[in-house]
Amino acid sequence: KPVSFAIQCRHCEDAPCVTACLSGAMQKDEETSLVTHDAEKCIGCWTCIMVCPFGAIKRDTSGKVVSKCDLCAELEVPACVANCPNGALLYKEVKK
Repeated sequence: KPVSFAIQCRHCEDAPCVTACLSGAMQKDEETSLVTHDAEKCIGCWTCIMVCPFGAIKRDTSGKVVSKCDLCAELEVPACVANCPNGALLYKEVKK
């Protein structure tokens, strides 16, 4: 039986996608440690896709740019967590 699981950004400490990004579209917020993607700056080189160790960055099927999990920044709880049928996903703040 096939197994389905979410492949999502791990917001790496060293974030190779940010280092490799040619246009500055991939950025790491120093305060929150979240890795974000600005589609307006993305030039579609896909370098970030190639260097992501988790395969969490994908080509946006609507164009050449990439897309990645942004933790549903506009929602209080990410959609994957809110809709997980088994309650296996948790979303909580981690203390540093």
